[in-house]
Amino acid sequence: MELAAQIEHWANEALQGETEYFVVEILRSKTGKQITVLLDGDQGIPIQKCGEVSRFISRKVDEEVPDEVGAFTVEVSSPGVDRPLKMIRQFAKHLGRSLRFTDEEGKEQEGVFKALNGKVLTLEMTIKEKGKKKQVVERTYNLSSITDPKVVVSFKR
Repeated sequence: MELAAQIEHWANEALQGETEYFVVEILRSKTGKQITVLLDGDQGIPIQKCGEVSRFISRKVDEEVPDEVGAFTVEVSSPGVDRPLKMIRQFAKHLGRSLRFTDEEGKEQEGVFKALNGKVLTLEMTIKEKGKKKQVVERTYNLSSITDPKVVVSFKR
């Protein structure tokens, strides 16, 4: 089994029985010397849980990865706000927050996340057309037709 796939297997093993946490993505650097395990949870994931998974993976690496593989590091963390949402499961905790993504026509869209029904995302958007007043509209987008969906961080009060 390829090393990144093996590490993903161990991460899932470490989370076994804890249904609120899940593996989002395994990233491997271009050199292959760093593997990043991104974990998330239905209500977020505490740093302590990332630490537990990291220690579990470290023990498995020490026990099962031959020295011939060479030196590499494994980092376990949650996806930051700068990372796109990769799984449907990640959307639920962001209900009511602003999302930004690129639609199938290549246009950037932004609005307040109102609902997710199956794979259809509903956003409340403010539209301003030339010579007209601003309008608040709801638009739907199929998740398969959008790219790079991210939560928009706002510091307004």
